[in-house]
Amino acid sequence: MSADGPKVRQVHGYCSLCIARCGTVATVIDDRFIRLDADPDHPTGASICAKGRAAPELVYHKDRLTRPLRRTRSKDDADPGWQEISWDAALDQIAVAMRDIARRHGPQAVAFSQSSPSTTAIADSAVFVRRLMNAFGTPNLVSQLDMCGWGRGYATRYVFGIASVATGSGGGAMADIAASGCLILWGYNPSFTRITHATAAVAALKRGMKLIVIDPRNVGLANKADVWLRVRPGTDGALALGLANIMIEREWFDHNFVSAWSNGPLLVRSDTERLLRTDDLVSSSGSGKFVAWDSRSNCVVNYDPVGGRYDAPSEHLALRGKYIVGTIDGPGANAGPVVK
Repeated sequence: MSADGPKVRQVHGYCSLCIARCGTVATVIDDRFIRLDADPDHPTGASICAKGRAAPELVYHKDRLTRPLRRTRSKDDADPGWQEISWDAALDQIAVAMRDIARRHGPQAVAFSQSSPSTTAIADSAVFVRRLMNAFGTPNLVSQLDMCGWGRGYATRYVFGIASVATGSGGGAMADIAASGCLILWGYNPSFTRITHATAAVAALKRGMKLIVIDPRNVGLANKADVWLRVRPGTDGALALGLANIMIEREWFDHNFVSAWSNGPLLVRSDTERLLRTDDLVSSSGSGKFVAWDSRSNCVVNYDPVGGRYDAPSEHLALRGKYIVGTIDGPGANAGPVVK
């Protein structure tokens, strides 16, 4: 503290304790971080959650580790005997062990592990972890994503391709709420887990966006929803299949996309209810490829699952119908493909 009183600074930035990265203003008094507030001038700074507000407690908690610890006793000992060491010593010891494993078993024998970017501050470091993995030569990453929204994120990547920065970058599943006419929150309460989504949804509701909330509980934005579906716990799958069935019956889907990028055109045998393969056909190629029906030439065409390509333009592939196809077991009616 100076003779003129405490030195107070306001530091603008963002909270890195989860993937939302809410805009914040940190108050620092005499070089000590004392509080964190939302920054309304930041695009994601309308508010911050309780975890963000508790950031000073995390920084100065008595149990926070700020230096590496090395075990000095065996793992079957009740007391691990942790001993503080320097960063250089820790990095050297790890590097020696990794190089030894790579020399004896190859770099792919090493797996890296990291926490979920949604619930910790690892997000901004994750790209450097990947660079280290690439430089070392291993693709093996263990990350706790199964109980989070990253399954949705990676599903979006695999279906639509790698997302751009505008749609969420790393997660690849950031909802474009500002441009949405209807938003579905399915088992997701952004009022607790992602404040930026909650504030964006409220703003969108004011301009007329429709909101559907699927949740057993009336929490968060459920009380502002146009439709609240109070599903029984464990019945989400049945609801999803029911909605998919209606979309198929009423053809509320992109035919060109389904034909080109899904298994919708693949033929299914009516006798075994298994996918028809080229090995089943009279003129078998022995390739084991799947087949679809070309509605323009009225014949089967091959699908190569490795290359992801059909032997005919995808716009001519049938998505419905039954067709008689000669098989090695004799001609039989093969059920037309089902849109999935």
